Amino acid sequence: MGCARLRDQEFGTLSQGEQQKVLIARALMTKPYLVVLDEPCAGMDPGARENFFATLRNACAQKKIPSLIYVNHHVEEILPLFRTTLVLREGKLLYAGRTDRVLRPGVLEELYGAPLAVVKRKGRYWPVIR
Repeated sequence: MGCARLRDQEFGTLSQGEQQKVLIARALMTKPYLVVLDEPCAGMDPGARENFFATLRNACAQKKIPSLIYVNHHVEEILPLFRTTLVLREGKLLYAGRTDRVLRPGVLEELYGAPLAVVKRKGRYWPVIR
């Protein structure tokens, strides 16, 4: 997770992104079958978020990684490494399947009740106002 340089620092002095990396590295040490990342970028500024994503992409490029469940409210956080997407509203499943098939026109509009569409740029999905 790229956090070896942090080993001598106290956890409370780390940035939000550094803390997330340490927590995920700690979880991965047990060699789990599944890791749930629930809003891991909450509180991060855009730079910290993108650095976190780069670390996550590198970690997922390893041969033996656990399955990941990534929970978020931000479409732009759905990275190309996530092949399957579930869209939930009020705890009920609206859509499920391959990410490129789920994130199609009208999904965000239905989900949020706002005139939103989804565009794909450089492998990532972004909400746009219609």
